[in-house]
Amino acid sequence: MIELGQRSTMLFDGDCGICTWCADFVMRLDLGRHFYVEPFQRVPEAEIQRFGIDYAGCARRLKVITPSGKVRSGAFAVNHVFLHYFPWNLLVVVLYLVPPLLLMEIGVYELVARNRTRLSRWLGMKACLAQK
Repeated sequence: MIELGQRSTMLFDGDCGICTWCADFVMRLDLGRHFYVEPFQRVPEAEIQRFGIDYAGCARRLKVITPSGKVRSGAFAVNHVFLHYFPWNLLVVVLYLVPPLLLMEIGVYELVARNRTRLSRWLGMKACLAQK
């Protein structure tokens, strides 16, 4: 169950090798316990629909639900996560101060997200079950 006012909830695609690797990285990084990190497949869709998102949206992009109930998606979800950790937070600040870098990050995120099945296979990870 997603509880507001506690930690942020990061929802990732548990059927994707790259997504799972990134979620594991965040869990190792999250010594301060700022996040619940869950595959969206383990959360009832009705639960996330309260926040205006669904399984299809979670399958396309990483989602972070903040303690206040705001939803961050894609590159902005990644940035929300990294804002909690030094020195990653410095990189996020630079991205927001230099808009062309932020646009480049958004583009790279979308490119990786669209090709994650192929990338997972190339990297020897579990490929996404839902072929994109």
